[in-house]
Amino acid sequence: MKLICDGLDLSDAVLKVSKALSVKSANPVLEGIKITAKGDSLTLLATDMELTIEKKIKAEVLMEGETVVVGKYFVEFAKKLEKEQVELCRLDDGKLEIKYSDSESELQVFPVDNYPKIEKESEGDYFETTQGALKKIIDKTVFACATDDSRPILKGCLFEVKDNVLTSVALDGFRMAVIKKEVVSSGDFKVVIPSRTLSEIERLFDKEDENIKVILKDNCLFIEIGDTTLISRLIEGEFVKYSHIIPTSFANTLTVNKQAMLNSIERASIVARNDRFNIIKLDVRDNFMYVSAKSEVGNVNESININLIGKDIVIAFNGKYISEYLKIINDDFITMNFNTSIDPCIMRAVGDEDFLYLVLPVRINA
Repeated sequence: MKLICDGLDLSDAVLKVSKALSVKSANPVLEGIKITAKGDSLTLLATDMELTIEKKIKAEVLMEGETVVVGKYFVEFAKKLEKEQVELCRLDDGKLEIKYSDSESELQVFPVDNYPKIEKESEGDYFETTQGALKKIIDKTVFACATDDSRPILKGCLFEVKDNVLTSVALDGFRMAVIKKEVVSSGDFKVVIPSRTLSEIERLFDKEDENIKVILKDNCLFIEIGDTTLISRLIEGEFVKYSHIIPTSFANTLTVNKQAMLNSIERASIVARNDRFNIIKLDVRDNFMYVSAKSEVGNVNESININLIGKDIVIAFNGKYISEYLKIINDDFITMNFNTSIDPCIMRAVGDEDFLYLVLPVRINA
């Protein structure tokens, strides 16, 4: 194998695929990046058998071939070659020789025959939308996924397609995000996509209006964006019956300026975060929301103008769960819908009925 490529293209490609590298795997070859020189392109591929990322770049291929280079060293090396023309050559002793300017270096490689075969799919259940629409779906759900391993199914987002409407749901036991978007689909189906996968997909987006097709087959997801292919295992298991959790009627509804509330919650959180529950109390009365927090660090007491329909209420939340929601809202006003101080609260942006956020209160002594 022997080829010449642009250092910046190489660095960008290596960085992209490195997100799928395995760390301290029982199978050491999964800690490597597979390099394939064929035709007029260089293909780089990394996988940990849960997530696979492949990237193609243009190259002058002088001799076709392939090898697997130790990933973490190749990543660091490629970063330092962005302004160079780079020549890659597999030597007779198996090492990868890297030539640049008037210098050359060598890196250890793994036996290419030990690297797993990765199959691509072009057919299966699918949905199609724009990069911009899928980015919005990911942004407004993935933050609410669970991060611990106690319930693995909650470390992903439910993607449920019915009648060409995609409903994406994420929850972690304390809050839930639900968003609906029209898509073009092959039919009705539902899958659970790992949050890690969705975050990596979003990083690949570069053209908001360009269509993107997500293929789902044999418990795997396949997606192509330009010269990059991403393959991921889906999470198996039964997702929570989320629709049963959402209240259908409310005794209290308030409307508040999103930015004013976010500013107040973040200031209160400076004090509250010293407490492990980050408790922020909201005392809603007389068309005001009184925001307060206290800890051994100090206390904060603020008031915000609101429009209240219903009864006065005192309710408390983990401030993190409120501020994370408010940060992803682009609209100027939101509504908060309550029944009692211990029932779920539903938050929506005014003018956006396709996205709702449910958050559980924290019990306090009012």
